[in-house]
Amino acid sequence: MAAVPPAYRPRRAWQLAATYVGLLLLFSLLAGTPQALLRQPPVAAGQLGDLRWWLLLLASTGLTITVYGGYWASHTLCFGRRLRPLPQAAFGMAWGLGLGLWMLTLLRWSQAWFGSGPLAALLAFALISCWMVVAQSYFWGVHVTPEHDTPRSNRSKVGRCHVPHLLASFLFLVITGNGALFVGLQMLALSITSLAMRMPVWWEAAPQRAASCRPGWFGLLRTHGYEGERH
Repeated sequence: MAAVPPAYRPRRAWQLAATYVGLLLLFSLLAGTPQALLRQPPVAAGQLGDLRWWLLLLASTGLTITVYGGYWASHTLCFGRRLRPLPQAAFGMAWGLGLGLWMLTLLRWSQAWFGSGPLAALLAFALISCWMVVAQSYFWGVHVTPEHDTPRSNRSKVGRCHVPHLLASFLFLVITGNGALFVGLQMLALSITSLAMRMPVWWEAAPQRAASCRPGWFGLLRTHGYEGERH
């Protein structure tokens, strides 16, 4: 049986988002991830003249724009929410910055445990995937973002958008070592999603539709999707 969380309140949603992103940034700072990025150039010497590096970068960037600007946007419900490009893009960039640095932190921890080989990369990818499933389904999608999916689109976006983007950007990171560009890809992806779903600004006065949920693990609410007519 689907359930609906308390009425959607934009100011509270932004406060929860700021707390979440702030914690990700704090943990990443404590782990030294941003500091490590600042100690190295965004692009290593010689990469700008490497055709294979350019192909990897263009493929990762193009895939991100295609899956989120195309399929994700066209299968997202807005319920008449207004497009406000600047605050919505800023929201997505902050979200992507915190999440991207946290993903890098998980990779750095994995490499500290298992070296820089494939085992560390596989462990990091598994940790990132688990984090995304739990955090997105049980927190972010329930308490931060408004209703923007149906049960079908909720499922299809995983295989058509989230997994391809994460896999492509993560492979780009592992192959090239360009951590700053990896974070940039997350900022790009989440800026597109914030614009596509028309993320309500914190001062929004018009009523907003809260996410439809259902009980998940341990009875906690998780995102389910709107089952009425498409808006």
